[in-house]
Amino acid sequence: MKEHTKAVLEACTGQLVALGLLRRRRGLAVWQMNEEMWGGVGMQVQLTRHGATRILPVAQLVWDPVERLVAHGKGTGYRPWSPAAITRARVVLPAPDTGPIEFISPEVRGDMLDRFARLVQSDIVPTILNMADEGEILRHYRAGAGEGVGRAEHALAILAWVTKSLDLGADYGSLLSVQTQDETRSRLQAFHHRLTGSREARVLIGAKTAD
Repeated sequence: MKEHTKAVLEACTGQLVALGLLRRRRGLAVWQMNEEMWGGVGMQVQLTRHGATRILPVAQLVWDPVERLVAHGKGTGYRPWSPAAITRARVVLPAPDTGPIEFISPEVRGDMLDRFARLVQSDIVPTILNMADEGEILRHYRAGAGEGVGRAEHALAILAWVTKSLDLGADYGSLLSVQTQDETRSRLQAFHHRLTGSREARVLIGAKTAD
C-alpha cells in the first residue's frame, strides 16, 4: 500500500475517532450500539487513473453473540471484526451532490476529511442503525439459505440466539431442504452437529447442558 493511501486511511480513521468511535485498526472504527450489537465504519480504497485515492465507506454491523455461535458451529475461534465475523456490510456511496471522497497525492486535504465526516454522520450511521433490525437480518439469511455462501449456517445461529435454544430440529430441516449441492448440505450438517454439541454455545445462550 502506498504511503499516501496509508496517510489517507489514518486521517479518515482519526475523523471517526473524533466523532466518538473507537479505533479498531487503520481504516476501521467501531462503537457499541447495545448489549449485543456493534456498528462499524470501514473503508475500501480505489486508486483512480488520475492517481487519486478514493475512499468508499462501508457500513458494518456485528451481532456479537450470533457471530460467536457461528464460530462455535464452524469449530473456529471467534475473531471480532474479521471478514468472516461481520453480520452485515454495505458500501455507502456519496450522493452526486456530495461528490466523491478523493485525495490527490501528496495532500490529505482537510475539506475532504470534513466531507467524509459529514457523510458518516448523515448517511453511514443511519444505514448501520437500519441494518440492526433483528427480524430483517434473519429474513436476509433465510432468503439466501440455498445460495451456498454460509447463509444457512448464519440463519441457524440467529435462530438459536433469539429462541435461546439449540433444539432447532424444524428450522434445521427447513434450511437443509433448500440446499441443492452435496457440499453445502454436508457443511450445514457438520455445522448443526458442532453447534448443538457445543458446551460453549449452550453456556452462551443459557441453555441447559445435558448431564
